[in-house]
Amino acid sequence: MKITIIGAGAIGNLLAARLCATGAEVSLLARGAALEEIRRNGITMINPLGRLVQAHPHVTDDAHELGPQDVVFLCVKAHALRSLLDNLALLSGPQTVVVPMINGIPWWYPHAQPAPLADQPLDSVDPGAVLWNTIPRERIIGATTFVAVENEGPGRIRHVSDQRFVFGDINPGAPMEMVKKLVDLFGQAAFQPRATDDIREAVWVKLWGNLGFNPLSALTGAILGPLCLDPGTRGVGRTMMIEAKAVAEKLGITFATSVDERIEMAAAIGNFKTSMLQDFEAGRRLETAAIVGAVIELAERTGVEVPTLRTILALIEMRVRCRDDALQSAS
Repeated sequence: MKITIIGAGAIGNLLAARLCATGAEVSLLARGAALEEIRRNGITMINPLGRLVQAHPHVTDDAHELGPQDVVFLCVKAHALRSLLDNLALLSGPQTVVVPMINGIPWWYPHAQPAPLADQPLDSVDPGAVLWNTIPRERIIGATTFVAVENEGPGRIRHVSDQRFVFGDINPGAPMEMVKKLVDLFGQAAFQPRATDDIREAVWVKLWGNLGFNPLSALTGAILGPLCLDPGTRGVGRTMMIEAKAVAEKLGITFATSVDERIEMAAAIGNFKTSMLQDFEAGRRLETAAIVGAVIELAERTGVEVPTLRTILALIEMRVRCRDDALQSAS
């Protein structure tokens, strides 16, 4: 199997480091400092046991060099997906499968869904329906990951906890052949993968944790454990999750996990700096559109009131503007 991973962030590096130990032909498409570091020294990973692991996947910045792939993993932030469409075109053949490994509500979510989704793209995550009209939906395999990974610099990651990945075809009734192949591949890499016939439910379970505490971490500067355990921030996050649950249930999602059980799952990760807090501190754009904005857009379609989500989104957008103004003034 020929595989390319686009994006040398925390998840992209984790996949490249672990999958290159399987029988697959794995390439990593990277750029800038990450490209140079991985070319020189490979990927340095500290695993959950605290051991240092080195991996040396094939890395390049030239998608044309790689040619059509069997599978392409998209491991960038949701708002960066448009920037990789040219590379994706070079990596795609008639049978290429695309697997987005992204946080939040994915752009493909309304595909083949009943009203009020009804194949109507989400403007919050795909303005102008560019992704919707460019990436063939019949070739998308949905995926969610529950691993906690911190990016510690170009080519260096810390795998904090968990090994779980969930894969499912976004096309109802589609054969599960490629899903099974991906589950087998990730099993060979010593992950804990599983297949599902309802990938959208898995998206919501993952989103629940991100939505409840990622924005709060960027607002407060607190890491995950204290956010989940403090009565005040836990209460705010819980209210956000309850509002999101009401939206999901309007869309036919049935949760097998309670809100409090999901919070305990997040709390068990402990002293982990969320990806949104990492991005905020680094001066990067945040994934608020996919994690919060998309849920608000779905709430509007389903007629559900989400006042806490709207409040938190307004606060974090102001926080980002103040950060950016301060950075601009300092420069």
